[in-house]
Parts: sequence; C-alpha cells; structure tokens
Amino acid sequence: MSDRNPNDVVLRLLELLGDRLEGFLEGDDTALETLGESIEQGNFSADDLQAAVLVLRSLGGRGPAALPAAVESPPGRHAQRVPSAQERASLSPEAWGYLIDLRRRGSLDPCQFERVLDILTGCGVRPVGVELACEVATQVALTFDRPNGAGETHHGDLDVAH
Repeated sequence: MSDRNPNDVVLRLLELLGDRLEGFLEGDDTALETLGESIEQGNFSADDLQAAVLVLRSLGGRGPAALPAAVESPPGRHAQRVPSAQERASLSPEAWGYLIDLRRRGSLDPCQFERVLDILTGCGVRPVGVELACEVATQVALTFDRPNGAGETHHGDLDVAH
C-alpha cells in the first residue's frame, strides 16, 4: 500500500496539466504532445488520472459532484450505515463489524443485510454475538429472494435458536 496522499498526487497531476496548457497558450507547440510522456515519468496511476478527470469534470458542472443528491437514490457501495439505537443495544460491536464486513465484501446485498438486522434485533438475544450473526446471515444469504419454483420469492421465515 502506498504512503502517498492521493490528494497531493491529484494536485500534482492537475498542476502538470495546468503547466502544459499554459505552455501551449504561450506558443509551445509540443506542450500537449509531450503530456503523455510527462504523465508516465510522474508515475501517475490510472486511479490518479481518473481522479483528476473527475475533478475537472466536476469543476465544469459534469460529474458526480455536480449531480444533486437525491433521497430516492440508493446509497453508494461504500456508504456506511449508521445503526439505530435499538440495533446498537441489540448487537455487540463485534457482530455489527462482522455484518458490515459481509456487506462490504458483497456477501450480503442491502436487502439481505436489512433482513439480517431485522431478525437479529427481534430475536430477543442481547447482545447478539458474532456466532449468531454469522448463523442468521448465512441462512438469509442462502434463502432470501431466491425463486421457489412457482415464480414467487421466498423471504425466509427463519427460526433463530436462542
């Protein structure tokens, strides 16, 4: 993992772009032609380039930062869910972390994640440990929203051992 600050790298790349554009305006006909070489020599990654593109597009009114936030839009893949007071009282920190990790890795989709939380907060066990969270998450992941042959979905009425 790199120790470099991604913001510093993007700023350095944007500065390079600015310098080359300025050079072109001042009559340097090769300023833009050698830009690719300068980017390669600067050891910029594809992620660095993409971040710079997003910055430039957002400044121009096009891009993710330019889009208005909408409640109807689902949260992004890396959005952090804040537990309710009931969930904080129901799940141990370890169980909560375990479920968040399952969600982050894609083992549980958002609907499955919420179903697991509904089951765990209503099961009566306080606080829910990692073992019970694992059991319920496994059952939900294997049964939730899978077609049952009749074109309907089975939402998994799960029995949780107390």
